Amino acid sequence: MLHKTACESCAGSGIRMIETSSLLGLLKKQVPITCEDCNGKGEVLEIPRCETCGGRGLLGNENEICRTCNGTGHLDSFALIPLELVQPGTTFARHCDRCKNDQFEIVSLKEQHRITRTWEAEEELRKVDIIDRVKVKCTGCSNTYYITVDPRHHLPVPVELIAELENQGLNLSFLYAGRSPLIRGLEPGAPPAQPTA
Repeated sequence: MLHKTACESCAGSGIRMIETSSLLGLLKKQVPITCEDCNGKGEVLEIPRCETCGGRGLLGNENEICRTCNGTGHLDSFALIPLELVQPGTTFARHCDRCKNDQFEIVSLKEQHRITRTWEAEEELRKVDIIDRVKVKCTGCSNTYYITVDPRHHLPVPVELIAELENQGLNLSFLYAGRSPLIRGLEPGAPPAQPTA
């Protein structure tokens, strides 16, 4: 699901050149600095685009917000919740379009839902998909809707990727919400992994 690509800002080198000038502006030189986008690593995590809306953020005739990605066009923190935590009471970061709150809560168990993709006259010829979904609610108002649960995305998050995902602006606070750590590489009762240099 998540994979690393070369950083566009530094072309994969981890170093960017900036131009500086002397006090009077007579002398100019280029100085290497560490790339801020990739923290000098030369690669960044690429967050996949949403398959429900094709990366557009809108559904239908472009008049309805895609609730799988919340209109961003790429997967958000909901898609990174491990399948074991997709249950009532789990909170995650998502922007509410009604009250501008940034916290949502899962309020239902996974349920199967039937989506009709084609509308032939005879019901037996219609293309139908069965999806898993959960109902979510904004913690600041009564805004509720269903989000598709795609098992390809709801996998344990590797420990080494958590900091990088949070640096890209994804709020993964659901991983620290007082439950057993469901992070790949960190079993319950094991000491935390030491950062590698």
